[in-house]
Amino acid sequence: MQRGERTLTRETALIEALSRRFGPAPPGVVLGIGDDCAALSTNGDDYLLWTVDTLVERVHFDLSYTTLTQLGWKALAVNLSDIAAMGGEPRYALLSLGWPPERDPGLALELADGLAQAGREYGVAIIGGDTVASPGQLTVTITLTGVVPARQLLKRAGARAGDLIYVTDDLGEAAAGLEVLKRRPELDADLKAALVAAHLAPRPQLKAGRLLAREGLATAAIDTSDGVASDLYHICQASGVGAVIPAAAVPISPRVLAVAPYLQADPLKLALMGGEDYQLLFTATRDMAARLAPAFAGAGLDPPLLLGEIVAGDRVSLVTGGGEVDISGAGFDHFRLDLEPEEI
Repeated sequence: MQRGERTLTRETALIEALSRRFGPAPPGVVLGIGDDCAALSTNGDDYLLWTVDTLVERVHFDLSYTTLTQLGWKALAVNLSDIAAMGGEPRYALLSLGWPPERDPGLALELADGLAQAGREYGVAIIGGDTVASPGQLTVTITLTGVVPARQLLKRAGARAGDLIYVTDDLGEAAAGLEVLKRRPELDADLKAALVAAHLAPRPQLKAGRLLAREGLATAAIDTSDGVASDLYHICQASGVGAVIPAAAVPISPRVLAVAPYLQADPLKLALMGGEDYQLLFTATRDMAARLAPAFAGAGLDPPLLLGEIVAGDRVSLVTGGGEVDISGAGFDHFRLDLEPEEI
């Protein structure tokens, strides 16, 4: 691939093709396809945020090591993370439940318990939805709304060369937790519990998102759902820039470093490409960066961690002892293979 050509996964290509089919967004849509949430003008001081996520059995979860209550929590949490990435506050959720008819429908109440727990913790009311038969596999779709002051909306677009790149916490624990669940290595009980919780019970960074938005401390933002390599590339695509990450500076969780030998896994790969950490990845000017630590401390939050720098170009480069490696888009992709949009 020549410099200047974009990396298009099949998922990205499909989204772009669908966007062309749907046509331009009507007036009142501030942000449509291509960000963590859609944002709509309500002719008031706030924008309405609107997001949706689907979890599919054997794709996003496995009930051999995930309880239905844990699944309910996570189904809402992944949507909450989208609201956090826009700097918003969540409000109302709808549930669409595809339940296999051969399974006891009463078990769906366990899933509802997890949803209700997450809703109570984050101030979200589940106010309706739909239930359908889903032969063979369980599907859970959550639609979530939120609000953000119009002047505080965080977007993927906005990063500029010279901005610094931050994440709100260490990386890789959710991906490592998934491998622990799959491989079942013999581990210290506390280490295992922490990694499994990182995967099954993510904590959306709503407080950090509101802080960044309210204080004007970010030029662009996204949540780390697909992995830093992919999610940072989304910011770069939206902003028309590139990024450089020094491998030695990647904030890999100490727990990931501890478990990696048991998993025979590369901790750097878990941190950058594993996904599902649901931290916030954001960019800030150097002036903003000087204000980050005191602002986070004042809000009772740990300071964000420096990851790299935005540069001119269009790639995400990892700087290693052997040189630069292009990792643009090298995270989770639902469809795996490359496909140009015109092929759809």
